[in-house]
Amino acid sequence: MSGISSEQTVRRKKIEVLHPSSMNVIVVGVILGKSEIRGLASRKIQVENPLVRTKDMESDERYKPCTPSPYKLVISENHSAVELYTGSDIKQLFPLQHLPTKESHDFYTLSDIMVNGQNLNNEVINILAVIRMVSVPKAFVTKDNRQGSRCEVTLFDDTTAAFSLILWDKEMITLAQSWAARETVIFAADVRVSFDRFRQTMVATAISRTIITTNPNTHEAQVLFTYAKDYYSSATAEDELLMKSNQEDLLSIKDICTIEQLKEKQTSLQTSEPQLPMCAITFAFLTSFNIDDDSRKVTTLRCSQCNTTVDQDIGVCSNQNCNSALLNEGNVVTMFDLRVDFSDHTGTLKGCWVSHLSAEKMLGCTVEEFTCMTDSQKTEIKWKLLLERCKVYVKMNLSMLNNTVVRVKVLSCELADPEEMLKCLL
Repeated sequence: MSGISSEQTVRRKKIEVLHPSSMNVIVVGVILGKSEIRGLASRKIQVENPLVRTKDMESDERYKPCTPSPYKLVISENHSAVELYTGSDIKQLFPLQHLPTKESHDFYTLSDIMVNGQNLNNEVINILAVIRMVSVPKAFVTKDNRQGSRCEVTLFDDTTAAFSLILWDKEMITLAQSWAARETVIFAADVRVSFDRFRQTMVATAISRTIITTNPNTHEAQVLFTYAKDYYSSATAEDELLMKSNQEDLLSIKDICTIEQLKEKQTSLQTSEPQLPMCAITFAFLTSFNIDDDSRKVTTLRCSQCNTTVDQDIGVCSNQNCNSALLNEGNVVTMFDLRVDFSDHTGTLKGCWVSHLSAEKMLGCTVEEFTCMTDSQKTEIKWKLLLERCKVYVKMNLSMLNNTVVRVKVLSCELADPEEMLKCLL
């Protein structure tokens, strides 16, 4: 900068606009963009030839995710490699995904955060809570033309009915799309809590240090999951509030697509870089809706303690860390688990998943009422929707188990209003 006079101006330009013929230009510096590891969007990786070092506790604990080990791995560009792991023995490590990186009792209840708001403002803490709602991610563009996204997750526990967690990281937002309302428990390690002056309440924000463990295998998490299941089974007012929140969430979806366009969105999601979920509305015919064929294809069993899917022939939880499995007890609940197809003049979208809550609204009955119905009663419900034009809200995101598979989730499905459909399609 010593060669630049006070009369000259320093401007930020992209490299592609500079040419050898450019006049009166002095390059005083180059700003390199931060690279992100996106090609290994998988839970199964192997690290070859890393250098093992002792952590610098002051800097590492302040700016990087906290882990129980006093050591860290340093990757050398010349001697190390991080690759996808294809071995079958990786399944032995899967249970570790559900162990928090902090002590299971080291967390604040949501009421503690609300009560001690001024004292905890801008502090980094841990939270154990249940998912109440995951809002549709909102895209934005910064002043320097960088694209970003924001997703708000509503949490609850046995002390507070609603508390906001804000996500900014693309991979964390993608993870959040796999969370189920009332069913998923999370342990969020190292989130920053602060006072939101606009809302006049405390909120939490995930930062670069944050590690979120989904459905942690801890006693505290199982107690909270049981509370959520028991509390909401009788909380009619809370159900109505949740349904209202979901309806408001649907109102934010404006994009209308044909089936062909939805398939194109599916293809665009199947890349090496994790993509944000895509939401859209389609007006299509329900062409596969086999609810009167085999009840096992319509419902599933889940453990009432840890929410793990249970084999219907065995009827006992297979999660070795679950109290129900240890006691060999059959504490299971039945839930809807539908797969349907939608078609229009451009094609067919197969295997769309309808979650438990969406299925109850779609069928107009609870799972208990459905399982007590005769085949003729199920057939009657089936033909109210089958081959009818429906207004369908869908959300597409990469599967957390297989990052090459795009899951299509039905958020809402109801008979289409012909007048509304014509206005939207014309």
